[in-house]
Amino acid sequence: MRVLKKAEWRESAEGEKPDVSFLPPMERRRLTMVERAALHVAWKVYPDLAGSGGEEAIPVVFASRWGEIGTTLRLMRQMHDEGEMSPAGFSNSVHNAAPGALSLFKRNHAPYTAIAAGTRSREMGLVEASTYPGKVLFVYAEEATPEMYRPYFPAVEQTHAEALLIENIG
Repeated sequence: MRVLKKAEWRESAEGEKPDVSFLPPMERRRLTMVERAALHVAWKVYPDLAGSGGEEAIPVVFASRWGEIGTTLRLMRQMHDEGEMSPAGFSNSVHNAAPGALSLFKRNHAPYTAIAAGTRSREMGLVEASTYPGKVLFVYAEEATPEMYRPYFPAVEQTHAEALLIENIG
């Protein structure tokens, strides 16, 4: 396994959001923080996947311990308080929301996988990425652990994301 490119993003104290200005405004406004972070770093390592024709389609492996935990928590609270939840919010709550959005926005028809393996999610995602021949886009993203879960699980203090463009040799 050889890393061809790498990008990272970490939430700052100023609350600056990851740059997704390469997307149309209507698409940007629907993104969760995890999707923004994942797309931001993915675009940095492999911008040529943009899909106007001729670009290389490559498999994507997305890994996250929680995925869209903030969105899921908001939906649970909405269901409790209002007796129903937003269908649009639900579509963003699934673990494969970020790689799905990446595939749609990049018009990448190669397979993608979403990995959740607790505190070992990053490592298991890299193991999965190593099983594909040739180039693979690996994206790892975590949202800060919501306050109500911090007493029960190891807390992730900041939302962050990493992308690696990997080439498996041999």
